[in-house]
Amino acid sequence: MPPAYHLRLNKAVDRLSFIEAIRFLGQLASLSGYTYYCLGGPYLEDCRLLYEFYPEIKMVSVERREEVYKRQIFHLPCGIVDLRHGEFKSFIAQYDPKDRGSIFWLDYTDLEFGNFEAFMALLAKVAANSMIKITLRAEPRDYLKRPDLFREKFQALMPNPSANPPATSDAFADLVQQMTQIASQKALPSELPHMFQPVQSFYYSDSTNMFSLTGVVCPRTAQDRVERAFKDLQFANLDWRRPKNIDLPILTTKERLHIQRLLPCNTGAGRILREALGYLTEDDRQTTEMKLQQYADFHRHFPYFMKATP
Repeated sequence: MPPAYHLRLNKAVDRLSFIEAIRFLGQLASLSGYTYYCLGGPYLEDCRLLYEFYPEIKMVSVERREEVYKRQIFHLPCGIVDLRHGEFKSFIAQYDPKDRGSIFWLDYTDLEFGNFEAFMALLAKVAANSMIKITLRAEPRDYLKRPDLFREKFQALMPNPSANPPATSDAFADLVQQMTQIASQKALPSELPHMFQPVQSFYYSDSTNMFSLTGVVCPRTAQDRVERAFKDLQFANLDWRRPKNIDLPILTTKERLHIQRLLPCNTGAGRILREALGYLTEDDRQTTEMKLQQYADFHRHFPYFMKATP
């Protein structure tokens, strides 16, 4: 069984990168005017973090499974989270922003056409300067033996409907991003006043390969303003470049404290940190330096997990 949702390193970094992106969103409008909508999961970890960083943002979590909903009531981090028991698809159908800014995390664990449909429906509904993050399964092994099934399910969103899905993780994640871009363009075609501006995208392993994209719905006339607001966001992706990989090493607290003093590094961080440790943390030098470069890139969002006596 994989570790609990809130204890996964790569997922935790993706989550904290999203929290940071919300901070940049505050340059477009006051965060006190926003409501956060999510599929909070049993621990409501996103809501806990959001309340810690931005207590002025209202929060709504939607959960269809009754026992998970009961568990959410137990784990409720604060009194301002509005827990809803029901289907998220039905919630989106009834959602009315009332011209209030929204922040959505469509945190899916699968890759289905219906997920893109929900994303497209939201794009057409949210108010200007709303932020939407979508996370989708991006596992090429799912379709290696049945590429025809992939084409059958996603033909309407594929840049090349006759092509087979790629077999590598990075190329498959990039294809899912291209499909998300096409979905956004179908939901907000050029004749409409609003567009979807990407700001950040990642792919990573979270017991399976996942793709995660964050963007802002904005007036087309305000695209330059949105790009300026997010240009200093770490690993900003403002032009649909390939998503960045998150692939963090497993380090002890003692190892982290030893190399932390050398950060940040402008160049060659993987080599510098490997030399500081004096040994390989992976099977070979190349993989060790690659993983340590990842730590240097994301060390501000790298969580600490510690044993405690209750």
